[in-house]
Amino acid sequence: MPSTNASSISLNTAHQIVRAWHLPQMTCQKDVFEYLGMSTDSGTMTFYRQQAEELTGKTLLPHKNKYNYVTRTERANLPPQTNIISVSKHPYCMVVFSDAHFEGDETISYKILLKVLKDLTFNRELKCLVANGDIMDLSILSTFAKYHTEIRPEERTVQQEILDSQKQLNKIQKIVNGAKYPIVQLATFGNHETRISKSAMAWGRAFKDFESFKIQNIFPDWSWSMSHLLDDTVMLKHRMRGGIHTAYQNSMRAGLHVVTGHTHQLNYRTFNTYTSSAMAIQTGHLSEAYHPYLEDNIANDWNNGFVVITVDPKEKTVHPEFVQVSNIHRSAYFRGKRYRV
Repeated sequence: MPSTNASSISLNTAHQIVRAWHLPQMTCQKDVFEYLGMSTDSGTMTFYRQQAEELTGKTLLPHKNKYNYVTRTERANLPPQTNIISVSKHPYCMVVFSDAHFEGDETISYKILLKVLKDLTFNRELKCLVANGDIMDLSILSTFAKYHTEIRPEERTVQQEILDSQKQLNKIQKIVNGAKYPIVQLATFGNHETRISKSAMAWGRAFKDFESFKIQNIFPDWSWSMSHLLDDTVMLKHRMRGGIHTAYQNSMRAGLHVVTGHTHQLNYRTFNTYTSSAMAIQTGHLSEAYHPYLEDNIANDWNNGFVVITVDPKEKTVHPEFVQVSNIHRSAYFRGKRYRV
């Protein structure tokens, strides 16, 4: 915590801190404040550093010293497609939904998501919104065995799938635009989205740069990546491991907090060591409870719903709140309030 004697700094002092921070002889925060003849109380230094960043609009990254060497080298070895992004230096609220498989009909889970988003944006709590893969279903491009026409519903074309998904995402976008403050919008590639590019590539390399097949152009309001690392705290990706113990397997192997979809499970598990704790969160699904490829069977570990997560970049922790939807009662509870459609 900042010292009780700390007070806001002037703009001139803020620029001095920024200038000194980038001098080649500086190896840590304490060096900077000793150089400037300022207090080296740890709380006060952190407070003044935050003040300098806010006043100048510049981010003061940790110096490259032996104490953060491990973190730097590990992060440098992240997959090249990982989108490293900063949302906030302070705790913030993030909503993650996945596996919407939008098929033209507005599901109960989708309608409740809209209601929760309206409340969170009204209170200016929501800072980040994530569509964590499989926005579309694209069953017509599926490799699953095709059923007899007597029991299989008519499949929609790729164009119909795109239009239906755009229509439903536009309702989410309307809430985001109506918030009147910045909300980071992220999306991850799910295995269903990649069906379009797989089909295009099957026609030959002549279609590899065809812009109409790119998901980023179909849904341009979202920042797309295979994975996103938020504030060096939590990794977002559509899928990692699989099976009924997916959350445990993810927490054990990721080495940091990770949020995934794909399994339609709504839960979390932690994996603790003497020096660290990693949480893996699964975000349920917004689609219908039954799909034709289930052959009228119940998926025992599927749960309709989504997750509201508080991310604390300072403590490197995540705190999930699950919004589990009851399709029977057409309702869900979140923070003591009942949402019903």
